Amino acid sequence: MNIIHTWFVVMFRKLPPLKALLAFSAASRSHSFSQAAEDLFITQSAVSHQIKNLETFLGCKLFYREGKSLKLSEQGQQLAQTVNQGFDQIVATIQEITGQLDNALQFGVSSTFAVHRITPEMSELNLKNPTLDLRLRMLSCSDPIPELGLDVILYDTKIDHISYECEEIKQEVYYPVASPEIAKKLQGMSPSLWHQCVKFIDIQGLDIWQDWFDENKILIEEIPKQYFGHNILVMQSVLTSQGIALLGETLIKKELLNGQLVKLTNKGFSFENDGFYFSWHKRRKNDPNIRILKNWLLGLIL
Repeated sequence: MNIIHTWFVVMFRKLPPLKALLAFSAASRSHSFSQAAEDLFITQSAVSHQIKNLETFLGCKLFYREGKSLKLSEQGQQLAQTVNQGFDQIVATIQEITGQLDNALQFGVSSTFAVHRITPEMSELNLKNPTLDLRLRMLSCSDPIPELGLDVILYDTKIDHISYECEEIKQEVYYPVASPEIAKKLQGMSPSLWHQCVKFIDIQGLDIWQDWFDENKILIEEIPKQYFGHNILVMQSVLTSQGIALLGETLIKKELLNGQLVKLTNKGFSFENDGFYFSWHKRRKNDPNIRILKNWLLGLIL
């Protein structure tokens, strides 16, 4: 038995069955045994059996139930990152060798920016680049973004994952803004008195206004607030003169230019590591469409 053969036998014995790894990979991506079964064209019980075999092999639990949701354990998250990255690299290499690399770009964007800035401008991008096949996906803060297999991501925080390269495009700056009607009402008034005239609109659970008050050394005991669960709703409420809000300058660039919204002060406010981060999967690093998309986004953001 030669050295190479010995090494292969030893390594093979350390690996779990490939079927178990495939079942785990599918389940870890979808967080669903039934969806994994559908993706692999096998039964749900077969997926459960393979996962159980893998857990026995490793000596630890890979999934747990939280209500109706299926969650990865700490060890499951660790294994999923390595296994999924490995399968992704294998698929990408095979596609490159066989010339079957998918021309479509799976593009993930935070939901607010996707709806308000990306989608309205895409016709211009498509007109100039008719061969660009862009598949837009809206992202939420609860999405396991690195596990979605996206080709390109534009997000407000850095995608810190071994499969992706990331570049900061711009740090976002937030300003207190209002409709022209309310801005006129507050003209010349100290920010410490705004609460006497209008409601402060905020995202439920974030309390962004308090950070702005602390930054500007404004102490107000009780603030009349209206909370919403999404930034799009916050924007609409400000546009319809329901109150004032802290919104990112890049997001409301058009509304500021056409006068639909007015800055109440030029004192901006930034959060650490909050901005626009452009990430691309390493398997697409030489794709010219990545550069086309990035240049278009730079024009949109800067």
